[in-house]
Amino acid sequence: MALRVLITHERFPPDFGGGGEYIVLRTAQGLLARGIDVRVLTTGAPALTEFGGVSTERLPTSRYGFNLRLGAIARAARQADLVHTFTYHACLPSLLAARLTGRPVVCGMLALFGPAWRTMRGPLAGRALQALEHLMVTRRYDRSLFLSEPSRQQAIRMGADPSRAMVLQPGIDHARLPKPDRTAPIVLFSGKMETRKGIDHVFNAARALPHIPFVATGWAPDMASLRRRAPPNLELVESEGDDRFLAYLARAAIFFFPSYSETFGIVVAEAMAAGAAVVSSIDTIRFEGAHIAPGDEPALIAAIRSLWDNPERLRLAGEANERLARAFTWEAHTDRLIAIYDDVLAH
Repeated sequence: MALRVLITHERFPPDFGGGGEYIVLRTAQGLLARGIDVRVLTTGAPALTEFGGVSTERLPTSRYGFNLRLGAIARAARQADLVHTFTYHACLPSLLAARLTGRPVVCGMLALFGPAWRTMRGPLAGRALQALEHLMVTRRYDRSLFLSEPSRQQAIRMGADPSRAMVLQPGIDHARLPKPDRTAPIVLFSGKMETRKGIDHVFNAARALPHIPFVATGWAPDMASLRRRAPPNLELVESEGDDRFLAYLARAAIFFFPSYSETFGIVVAEAMAAGAAVVSSIDTIRFEGAHIAPGDEPALIAAIRSLWDNPERLRLAGEANERLARAFTWEAHTDRLIAIYDDVLAH
């Protein structure tokens, strides 16, 4: 009989919230490809019962309301051998449902912001969300899965059990990435256009380097306002979890990602696989280009200028990144995940 896994998450494609749902989708697809019986319980329109070959049950509630759907989660858990949940709004009710039904539970930590919550949401709401995140991270799941070792270490400092905390690195879809075409090269940013991602540094770098074309793809609550204050050499392209950024990725000589807090950075790995040099502040992925301390805007600008003005160095960094990115595969992710399941079930 095939292993039965219940996956719970607050969103699932085609619903979009920032990228975590893509990892959940690829996790489910990878398990199905190995003959594992996967069921996804999430939120959204109940009439939508499948996406990307994955069967779904969608509860007509908000992602916040998912915290209150213990009964539905417990009913689904009884039909599974193991529960695989994800932060944020599925993990606590899924943990409780798993314990009530005697099922082991694994939790994937898709994000870990810590003090960055206060920058994103202000001092009061930020502290409350930081406390909620601390509660989620320090619960006793059978295994807690982190996207990178720095993220795992941050969780351990918060109080997570080191013996249960493991790294499960995501993959990237190499087949969907474009072949480089740098006849009209650009500096590219991709992601949510917010303070945590360093969007202000993107704007200021473009202003400081008016001879270099910049493109930022992603989403924001008020794109019109951002476009009004963008310098002439910065093009803003609205994109929510789709492939519109791929055409720009083909042209990216430099991928610029001055984020203050990341658990992994899939867009960075994709840019590496496409042969771009990287200028970034993240410490979750090894890359070639320039690693700059978060918030050091003069150094970020200097690094872009230095790389742009040295085509040979730019080429070598891109080639090295393409080699490094070969390690990021969904096949390796699935292998590692199944080994973790086997270990949990054996105990």
